[in-house]
Amino acid sequence: MLVEYEKGALLALHLGRMKDAGTLVPAQLSVAKLNNVREALRIAGQARSILAGDGITAEFPVMRHLANLEAVRTYEGTDEIRALILGRELTGVSAFA
Repeated sequence: MLVEYEKGALLALHLGRMKDAGTLVPAQLSVAKLNNVREALRIAGQARSILAGDGITAEFPVMRHLANLEAVRTYEGTDEIRALILGRELTGVSAFA
């Protein structure tokens, strides 16, 4: 879980530096958002599993994080929308009307 968390943080840092340098391509944000939200959900799911029954209690906020991440996944763009954006970048063909 720590390795994936650190990779996501490094990706965000790298993209921030690219933005500052003026070299960031919008599709790169889709890659980062898609990856980081997927990994955050996976990490929160693993944490819930490790905690067993305690993973769904108020004592450990794992379920709150899972719910928040689902909201992030939705308002930042679902996996399918991110895939369409990346497909357009890779192929030059837009799936949007």
